[in-house]
Amino acid sequence: MGCKSAEEQKDEEKNEIKKSVIDLLKEEGEDKKDEKDKKGSGSEFRDIDFYQNKFANEEKNLIEKLTSPDNINNYSKLMFEKINEIRQDPYKYANYIEDSMEYILEKPPDKAYFNRLLKVRLHKGEAGFRNAAKVLKSIDPLPVLRFKEDLCIPLPHSEAELMDKNYFKKQIAIMRTNRKVDAYFKDMIKFPEVSALLLMVDDNEKDEYIGKRREIILRKEFQYIGISSGIVNDIFVAYFTFSR
Repeated sequence: MGCKSAEEQKDEEKNEIKKSVIDLLKEEGEDKKDEKDKKGSGSEFRDIDFYQNKFANEEKNLIEKLTSPDNINNYSKLMFEKINEIRQDPYKYANYIEDSMEYILEKPPDKAYFNRLLKVRLHKGEAGFRNAAKVLKSIDPLPVLRFKEDLCIPLPHSEAELMDKNYFKKQIAIMRTNRKVDAYFKDMIKFPEVSALLLMVDDNEKDEYIGKRREIILRKEFQYIGISSGIVNDIFVAYFTFSR
């Protein structure tokens, strides 16, 4: 069997991209057009053209998106920007917290949930949101944090490591042999907007960090932050580290 020509290889790669795009479109629901539109041949390729036009830089951006599952790599960048946004204008974010109270479902006597993109159990409900807004309205703008790659904790290799309560602390201990780490916590909500909001309200995760996450994010003396995020055996996790 002879070797494939460069043209044939290029066609094969293009078809692979098209197949991946079709799968992606199905996941996002963007290929659900009227049945009337889909009569005749080539409907899948019309969807591809629509998708490529929408995202402008065609194959380059498309491949980047396809190779970034669930945009998890983007979480760290978005959270870094969001945390600095909160520090720079705490009063504005306090108003956002108050507006977000519409997503709280309270079921007396003691059950409350935040229900936006996912359902998260709260402990204080509206009272926790009001308190967070009050704290943010009482403080002055804070210096911007700088991102440091060497403050990023390596992600676990297995679900067993992920579920090991000592994994994070072991990694912090290793990191502290070479650099200073003043504070840290983890989160398991993969939507950056919801994650940032609930970190500031600090009322959902009943663990050793509850009541400390907001205070850590708003600590004036901190200058650096590291954020590691990803999926381990279908479970999302993010580790935050801070230093002066």
